[in-house]
Amino acid sequence: MTKHIRIPKPLSELNSVDTSEIKFLLTDVDDTITTKGRLLPSALKSLWDLHEQGMVIIPVTGGSAGWADVYFRQWPIDAVITESGALAWYRENGVRKRIDHLSICRDSYREKAGRLIKRVLTEVPDSKLSVDQFSRIYDIAFDHHEEPPFLDQHGIELITRICSEEGASFGVSSIHVNCWFGTYDKLDMVKHMLHAVYNLNEDEMKLKAAYCGDAPNDSPLFEFFPMSFGVANVLSPALNMPVMPVYSSSRNYGEGFSEIVAAILSSR
Repeated sequence: MTKHIRIPKPLSELNSVDTSEIKFLLTDVDDTITTKGRLLPSALKSLWDLHEQGMVIIPVTGGSAGWADVYFRQWPIDAVITESGALAWYRENGVRKRIDHLSICRDSYREKAGRLIKRVLTEVPDSKLSVDQFSRIYDIAFDHHEEPPFLDQHGIELITRICSEEGASFGVSSIHVNCWFGTYDKLDMVKHMLHAVYNLNEDEMKLKAAYCGDAPNDSPLFEFFPMSFGVANVLSPALNMPVMPVYSSSRNYGEGFSEIVAAILSSR
């Protein structure tokens, strides 16, 4: 992805924009809906506010399949995409259904993942797997900023270099370096799901859906969707964002998410 500079607009500028066509809100989870790993009451209420207004809510996360199962059971959401696009769940006539991305390398996954994990843990000082690695199906998550000791930018770059050498794809979130063996990312699965489940073509996706996020692995979605939002922590220079969202909240994390939801609903 070519890096380009875009300064996000304040949410106040959304007052002059007609968002009545927006029917889908796709959103990252960690450090977008959650605040330092926790779901604030205000953020949960914002999800319910969207649901009660008939908005289709689809979290799109690098988080584990296990966490996605919890979200899908307990949150007022319609579908969920997890492990950076490896898997998606949705409901059809009340029945939960799952999509696995077609490019996932199943036969040699364990061997390749084991070799990658061994190299990173051996070659990158203070590196460690995420605490929820046990509940991941296809994704390998190395913790860089969820629990101490934290990794600096050099450590993150070492992990991504090893991923490239081992033939793995990767994405950097606000807390993890996510690695996988397959030709997909968050945006790829978003487009696949919106077409397969909701029968939208790409023009309709851009018209009817908005995206909210906070980290470099959200940049492809910020670039694809004309209506994109970032919580204020997306503005941190340390993130080195390839593409910025169109709009940004004034608050960080879950409080920023609530601010974005309120702005969307008030402009409809």
